[in-house]
Amino acid sequence: MKKFERLRHIRYFSNSLHNLSKQYSSADTNRLTLVHFCIQSLDILGVLPDYSGDETLCRNVDDGVFLNRDEIVEWIYGLQTLPTIVENVGSSMSPSDNVTPRYAGGGFKGSNYLGLARSAEPSNPYDHSHLAMTYVALCTLIALGDDLSRVNRNAILATLRELQKEDGSFLAVSSNYIGRENVKEPDDDCDLRFMYTAICIWYILADESPKKATSCNNADACINIQSAVSFILSCVTYEGSLGLTPGREGHGGSTFCGVASLFLLGVLDDVLRSPEQTGWKEDLIRWCVMRQYSLPGKEVDSGDIISNGYDGENGNAAGMQGRPNKLEDTCYSYWIGGTLHLLGAAHLLDGWALREYVLKCQSPYGGFGKVVGAMPDLLHSFYSMAWLATSEEGGCCIDEVDQGLIGENSNKAAFYSDVYAQVDQSITQLSRLDCALGMCAKRLSMKKINSSLHT
Repeated sequence: MKKFERLRHIRYFSNSLHNLSKQYSSADTNRLTLVHFCIQSLDILGVLPDYSGDETLCRNVDDGVFLNRDEIVEWIYGLQTLPTIVENVGSSMSPSDNVTPRYAGGGFKGSNYLGLARSAEPSNPYDHSHLAMTYVALCTLIALGDDLSRVNRNAILATLRELQKEDGSFLAVSSNYIGRENVKEPDDDCDLRFMYTAICIWYILADESPKKATSCNNADACINIQSAVSFILSCVTYEGSLGLTPGREGHGGSTFCGVASLFLLGVLDDVLRSPEQTGWKEDLIRWCVMRQYSLPGKEVDSGDIISNGYDGENGNAAGMQGRPNKLEDTCYSYWIGGTLHLLGAAHLLDGWALREYVLKCQSPYGGFGKVVGAMPDLLHSFYSMAWLATSEEGGCCIDEVDQGLIGENSNKAAFYSDVYAQVDQSITQLSRLDCALGMCAKRLSMKKINSSLHT
């Protein structure tokens, strides 16, 4: 097992905030997501201050960290789109009538590649808000200690309601470009990725009172929970996993999005206990556990190995595959490991074998690659960090070192003992993650305190 290279990871994410290689140029429209990966990872690593005072700069010379909080916060707010009130089509009511306004374009866009917002009517049809960008914007602002007081909550929540379709799914894009006001085309992306980001936005911005109810008094803060749940359940496959849309193949990413959405809606336990879903929890857990896949190790008789799954051999690193008959990938450590965590079944994984696989994917430059030997990238680096932060909970990793991993060689035993102790101590020091939201749990409690001070 490799040691956890904390300092290298800190420098990797810190440097990535200032300079990115040319390979990232194609992701410029989603630059906000890249910032999100860096900030959340640095927060997991514990180098961001609590922002309890007026901290503007984050300096940590020993760790090689220097970032200007205010500059990042102002840049993110510069990506907040300017919404417009859309006239109710077919309505005979006059503007003076007490009608809940319909918004278009409320939220955040992914980059300033088309310039910052200067008017409520964009000059380009691609200058629009996006659910995924709005989600990462809110998470990043919270991680930086912002109180969200400048977020246009009413416009975003009302836009969210407009983006929900009759089947419960959500459109990803809200445009107030003339002639494109939330045109609901059949080919638009309306899958569980955007269900998840929509539910996260609602969870963060809506008042506490409606979060566990099927209806709420404030119409702008409402989403149709019943239809959202119905759409999620329609994506369940015969294996127990969830596909992106009904009828699609089950996948680790969409499975997490569906389960996490039900968890944030406050209905996961009720759904799993309902007579209509009898047996689903067991099938779902089995499918997730069977995605742990061991790296090739010493030869064993074919009769002793479980085909397409973790063979249980001590000493083998075992990663997670996103679906059957695919190779392991570090990001699924979080997608599938996080799903089991939300289901209270993370202890069924071989946590140390999964840790070992993720640590094998560490780069000497810092960060994590997709597979062993791959160059690091921000997406897989963040989700590797997210899994490691989650692995300390739920009984996933035992504290003591299994002697079967060490053998009888005393020198090897001493080495493994030191390495395991370093890894265990380093991961214990990581900030705990709110698994469903994908951000540090401590930030949510701070957000509640800051919000109460401004009410």
